[in-house]
Amino acid sequence: MRLLRWFCLPLAMALVLGCDSRASRGQQAVPAQAPVSSVPEPASGAQAPSRVVYPADPAVYAKGVAITPDIPYSTGGLITSYRVNPPLPAGLSLNPATGVISGTPTAVAASAAYQVTASNGVGSTSVTLTLTVNDRAPMVKPVVTLAPFVTESSTGLAASIQDQGPDQAYAWTLSGGSITSGQGTPSITYTAGGPGGLTASVTVSNTGGSVSGSAEATVVRAPDAAMTFPVAIQTLDGSKRASVQAQPGMTYEWTVLPGTSSASIASGQGSNAVGLLAGRNPGSFQLQVKVQNQAGQYRTAVATIQVQTGYL
Repeated sequence: MRLLRWFCLPLAMALVLGCDSRASRGQQAVPAQAPVSSVPEPASGAQAPSRVVYPADPAVYAKGVAITPDIPYSTGGLITSYRVNPPLPAGLSLNPATGVISGTPTAVAASAAYQVTASNGVGSTSVTLTLTVNDRAPMVKPVVTLAPFVTESSTGLAASIQDQGPDQAYAWTLSGGSITSGQGTPSITYTAGGPGGLTASVTVSNTGGSVSGSAEATVVRAPDAAMTFPVAIQTLDGSKRASVQAQPGMTYEWTVLPGTSSASIASGQGSNAVGLLAGRNPGSFQLQVKVQNQAGQYRTAVATIQVQTGYL
């Protein structure tokens, strides 16, 4: 009986110690939970972007013309988002994921600075772009409408081009005459100078560029219809002549107007001097001459000639 107690006592102590050991190990197996964070930590080795570059900087764009997309490149960490301040000119946009600038400008914008910021979860970098939007340059060379011949000292003459649209400036110059109105518009009026050459030129421009055109004219003399003629002519006489001054570039048209007598143009029709042949009956007739220059301006003169019998 005493032997049994000595055998059981060590066994009981071993069982107790074993239970305490397992309990102690169980408490260590369940450590306290760490606090949960809503912001993911950067991946091991992640970098902030260090530099971003846009190839088209500075950039000058034209209103109404789609731009070539401006695709940035960068160094450093991978960029995940882009933003710009202030907003880009009307019609242009920045892709927030890729940073590409694209679009069609819809309004003129003076040269200004725009800051693009590129970011990822680690950090960010910025670049400042200089952008300008000008008017679309005039594309059509102006064709000046101008009469090829004008008469010296004539007033109210016109030179014009097709209207190139809004936001255009028109600057005219004129040699061989003087502009009287219309400067700054598609059409001018002018006064011709003396005989010689005349040139009308215009430059159409806006913030995008300019184009020019011109036309030439010849300033001709005013026609002179002052007539030299016989006061009287014998019936059936064909020796008398009438004339006006010879003038370069002029045309001459002679006409015998009906009267109490008659006559005919015997020679020289179309020139500055004609021969006359009187009729049989005494009385009078009228002789008319029309002198016209290359500009279409003309003068006329009429003379009354007596037809008589007998010698003059």
